[in-house]
Amino acid sequence: MNPRESLLKLIDVFLSGQDRSMQIVSQIEAVIIDYFLDSDVYEILSEPVSLYRPGEGLPYMDEEEMAESLEEARRALVDGTGGSE
Repeated sequence: MNPRESLLKLIDVFLSGQDRSMQIVSQIEAVIIDYFLDSDVYEILSEPVSLYRPGEGLPYMDEEEMAESLEEARRALVDGTGGSE
């Protein structure tokens, strides 16, 4: 599985509600750092993955805000504007 497919799979797991843990977000973060550092996907997700703390409140991001960022990143990946692999 290539990095794009791996990232899409992780994003889909979060968006489906199957897993919304910090562990899955850490896996997403690892993929974007390893393979998408110079891309729109990194720009979209770098701040949200670092601020994701479900149930903590401000200044952290909750599940809904994380899902919105992941949906934007998913669109960029599917549209082909997501950057390098």
